[in-house]
Amino acid sequence: LWNIPPLLYSKMDMLSTELKVRRGASNYIPKQRVTIEPFKRRPEPPSDFEQKALETLTEAVNRIHRKVPIGFSREELYRLVESLCIHEKASKLYSCLHDLCKQFVQQQVRSLGGESINKGIGGKLEVGAVAVAVTQQDEKILMKASSIWQDHRKQMNAIRSIFLYLDRSYVVSHPRLTSLKGMGLSLLRTTLTSQHPEVLRDIVRAVLSYIKRDRSRKDKVTADTVLLKSVLDMLSHLEIYVQEFEGVFLKATKEFYAYEGQRFAMVKGVPAYMKHISERLIEENKRVEDYLAESTRKPLLKALEEALIASHVDTIVRRGVDELVEKYATEDLARMYHLLSRVDALASLKKYFLDHLKVAGRNLVMMGDESQVLKDKQPGERLNPHEIKLLEQEEKKVIPELLMYKKRLDKLVHDAFENDQNFTYALKQGFEYFVGGADYRVAELLSRHVDALLRGAKARTLTTEPQVNEIFNPLLTLFGFVQSKDVFKGFYQKELATRLLTGKSASRNVEKIMLQKLRALCGAAFTKHMESMFGDISLSEDLAREFHRSGSSSSVAHQSGTQLSIDFSVRVLTEGSWPKSDDNGSMQSISLNLPQEIKDSQASFEAFYAKRHKNRKLVWQYPRCEALITAEFPICGKKELKVNAFQAVVLAQMSNKTEAMNFAALSSATGLDSKNLQESLYSLLDSKIILKAGSHHRKILPTDTFVANGGFKTHLRVLKLNRERPKIRRRMERKQVQEQVLADRGSVLDATIVRIMKTMKTMAHKDLMADVVKLIKFTCTAQDIKKQIDALLRREYIERDENNPEIYNYKA
Repeated sequence: LWNIPPLLYSKMDMLSTELKVRRGASNYIPKQRVTIEPFKRRPEPPSDFEQKALETLTEAVNRIHRKVPIGFSREELYRLVESLCIHEKASKLYSCLHDLCKQFVQQQVRSLGGESINKGIGGKLEVGAVAVAVTQQDEKILMKASSIWQDHRKQMNAIRSIFLYLDRSYVVSHPRLTSLKGMGLSLLRTTLTSQHPEVLRDIVRAVLSYIKRDRSRKDKVTADTVLLKSVLDMLSHLEIYVQEFEGVFLKATKEFYAYEGQRFAMVKGVPAYMKHISERLIEENKRVEDYLAESTRKPLLKALEEALIASHVDTIVRRGVDELVEKYATEDLARMYHLLSRVDALASLKKYFLDHLKVAGRNLVMMGDESQVLKDKQPGERLNPHEIKLLEQEEKKVIPELLMYKKRLDKLVHDAFENDQNFTYALKQGFEYFVGGADYRVAELLSRHVDALLRGAKARTLTTEPQVNEIFNPLLTLFGFVQSKDVFKGFYQKELATRLLTGKSASRNVEKIMLQKLRALCGAAFTKHMESMFGDISLSEDLAREFHRSGSSSSVAHQSGTQLSIDFSVRVLTEGSWPKSDDNGSMQSISLNLPQEIKDSQASFEAFYAKRHKNRKLVWQYPRCEALITAEFPICGKKELKVNAFQAVVLAQMSNKTEAMNFAALSSATGLDSKNLQESLYSLLDSKIILKAGSHHRKILPTDTFVANGGFKTHLRVLKLNRERPKIRRRMERKQVQEQVLADRGSVLDATIVRIMKTMKTMAHKDLMADVVKLIKFTCTAQDIKKQIDALLRREYIERDENNPEIYNYKA
């Protein structure tokens, strides 16, 4: 009370006083409490209420079915339904509604059936007219079915809004009954599937016909997707889409595309056929988005893929791979890759891709090969000079073409095959196959190509390592496919020696970077001798500067009493690091009758070298020597001749002489044997500096005589004379390298066999052969290994077992 506001407190006091007064008055009558009790008996509706209510509701439903105004208030109709349900008439009401809807649905389905197509076409019509009539009939059926379905949905929604109380009270409390919406769907489904299945078949046939016409593209009119979606939605809502339509649709799809695949696969080109398949896939995906059920997408696309792709995989890859890879058609190959990946047929694509690489790569590698041209000639027939020149030109293109081929294929695998590891490995396999099939040839040509690059002007512009990498990394990638790396080493070492000794290397820095790359790829043993060659050149340059500063050359001139007209330079080479210079593979000096000035310079340098290095012997390598001679001709005046030592001594003997010299006299005067003298004379005859006296035959005979050509003339200031013809020189180099490689391989095989036997002590022949093949890094035949085993048996490193000759024992 203390919290009550004062004003409210005073009002309560007044009310209490008033009540007391009233109760105390004489005329006060107390009020009685009112109690409400239920009826003794439940009130009943009028006797005709049920009948009138059902009639009213029936009329309302019929009006909804006839699509005319109901004529009653929906709230009034809803109250009638509620009243019937309250008075336990719900069951009768539900049955009445069920019968009304059933009767109407059956009537609608019967109207959809109509007359058959055959009855609808009267008289004799042409095939085209029949097709048009069939198409019109199909469209009519679909339009009618769509209209019935749309009306059915609207009508059932309207009916449910009126009978909602029935749906939410009576139907819910009886689980065996379906909702009003479900009742409508059930009635339509039962009528179509059980009572009038022919109507359902007509609908399905019409849909299939409509889709087939759209697929066939016989006219430019596209399918009415809204109409088809409406009809197929009906089947989906009725839960008969899969059972009644999808299976038939997929079967028709397989038949349609099977026929199309057989018709187009052989007629169309592979790129056009694959493009057609891609378009079909897009179309079918769009059909699913437009009107087919999402569940149909996977089996539909699978049916298309099996009919158009899987059944024609061999045709696609057999006819398409060669053409597309040759044209580097990245887009078409990417399409082929994606299509074949859908049917797990990439293995076939990889196989044909690899087969193509082997054939195409083999053709590239054998460009300019003499044996390929001789196959088409008669036995004993030789190549003419024009054919030889063409072969040499083609041979020079082999490595550039292989590099370009590799670059294009790398891009093709990346763009078309998405860098698939299987295709990357197939590319590697292909190059290993055709490069390995011509191992010696590729190794030689690759070495020559690198030699040309390191001699060229472009190498001078390569000042940084990234620039060098851009040029030489592709070459080293190609080098990685060469199994006979020792063959490459043999040619590369000879060419490096020539570049270093003649000063033809464009950049010493680039040379060293190249060696570092080779060392990283093949190990230190591979480049050991080549690195030693660079060391020899550096030491020789320092030694030459010391020799000239020491005044040894001027002392030679003073002793002879004449002013020397020669510029004498020497390179001191370490035996074993440099490739052999003659056919015999020895470093022995050849005895030459040199001019006295050269002999004095040689003696002076030997004395100078002996003071600085005790117990070392210098052996002059004349086959490596070069000379630049200034010669004066009667007609064309002074010219510079670049010659080797053998050519120089021949020219020295014939200088200032008008009389002829025979072959024997020249051999005696120069100190050259018959072979080296012949090679020198061939080059001098080819340049017309000397002439053969009294004979015009190309072949040099021991009885021939030679004379200096007093009428020699040329417009060139510097004339370079080759020691021998390029073809002969390459043949000799090839022979020397092969012999050296075989010798080195024999040593490697010996060491490998001994190492294995030393570990195992006893081993069977086949096991030893298998282990040797695993350990060696070059290709060799079983005969090569057996040959080295026999050699080790003779040298008593191993021996055959007394009881079993197929078993070897190690001899300590």
